[in-house]
Amino acid sequence: MGKIYQVMVHGLRGEKMLVDLCNTEEQMQSMTVLQLKEKIATRLPDGAGKDDVRLIFTDMHLDGDTKQLSEFGIQHMSVIQMVLRRRRWKQMLKMTKKERLELIN
Repeated sequence: MGKIYQVMVHGLRGEKMLVDLCNTEEQMQSMTVLQLKEKIATRLPDGAGKDDVRLIFTDMHLDGDTKQLSEFGIQHMSVIQMVLRRRRWKQMLKMTKKERLELIN
């Protein structure tokens, strides 16, 4: 069984999430910001999506969904800060579950 490449994602309220990214160095080098956001979004509360996730590594905002994580110097077990878009969350909290699902689909 090979190595599992992971990153640690920290939220502003102290929550921590260990995210499995891939199984090979080649996959790790080609992993994009969008792919990481998608993996994180699957573990967020109902209604949150990849567009609600903002990521920060050291002093850099991980913008550009098509950029590779390696362009930012991210490697196995790097620690990334996560911020959820508050405006969108407030909006989602007022919606029914059906309305939230329609919004993210």
